[in-house]
Amino acid sequence: MGNIAIAFATSTISFSEFVEVKRQKQLENKRVRSLIPTYISRLNRSDSTITSINLNGLGVDINILRHLTAPIHRGQTSNLTELYLEQNWFGSEGAVAVARVLSQNMHLKIVSLAHNHIGSIGAMAIANALEQNTVLQRLNLSYCEIDDDGVKKLAASLKKNHTLKYLNLEGNFVSSDGIRCLLNCVYDTSGGIQSLFDSNHTLVSYHNGQRTIYNPNFPETTISNRQLVFQLASVLASCNLRYSQPALTTAATTSKKQISRRVAACKILQYCLKEHRNDYWTCIENLEEKIVPHIVGWLVRYGGVDVMFIVLRDMPWLLEKRKDDEIRPH
Repeated sequence: MGNIAIAFATSTISFSEFVEVKRQKQLENKRVRSLIPTYISRLNRSDSTITSINLNGLGVDINILRHLTAPIHRGQTSNLTELYLEQNWFGSEGAVAVARVLSQNMHLKIVSLAHNHIGSIGAMAIANALEQNTVLQRLNLSYCEIDDDGVKKLAASLKKNHTLKYLNLEGNFVSSDGIRCLLNCVYDTSGGIQSLFDSNHTLVSYHNGQRTIYNPNFPETTISNRQLVFQLASVLASCNLRYSQPALTTAATTSKKQISRRVAACKILQYCLKEHRNDYWTCIENLEEKIVPHIVGWLVRYGGVDVMFIVLRDMPWLLEKRKDDEIRPH
């Protein structure tokens, strides 16, 4: 009691004001929590006006979650595209219930389970669902107590998923092994050109777009860990993100498959010219979307990476461009 008294003695708020603020907050939480049965009732009636459900921090447990997801699983909510269930009271069982929805629902585009104790078992259930889902674009699993086992399963499943763009894994127990699996998911060089081609080319980010995946709370904050994160960020930025920009994807004739092939071609070219990385950026960076598919076709048919690079590097119009860049005042 002494510490509390000292705290109020040095603060600008009185004890009575603190009690009133806390009471008002509890009343507001109770009022909002009373909306849960209303949501469930509306979902069971196939209410098409529901497009987003936000139950963050409202004490949703596994029983409530089962009632909530049942009508979604049955396909009674064709207009529901966003589901937010952050900071609630469910664990792996809740993740399994959400996974069951994701495996069949083809309308949800955003799902957030952040700050729930789903663990790696829950993450594995979600991963299995992602292999079948073809609509979800954003998935938030930050601070969900997921370790390397869960991350490895997510990385493996994402090679079969071609729609998810953002997977937030901040604040989980990810070591260098887990980060290496995330890197292999988008840039797998274990089998040369074929494994690169089979990598995930859709993911843009492993975080929310505002902060990097690297977190000092990770149990393994070694230099190798940072290097892996840097390499992962580099691949996502220079390949996956580059080809997801509107300027490159607005053409009506550009299908998702074509975009994926361009990203794959970019990765294959970077891998084959890894010994000439600086020259690669100097000569080819601004031309990838036009020439990479042709270069990769050449590469697959004839091989000869060094010859290919020399020809590209010494193309007359590229040399002229380089001279103009050197002459142009800075």
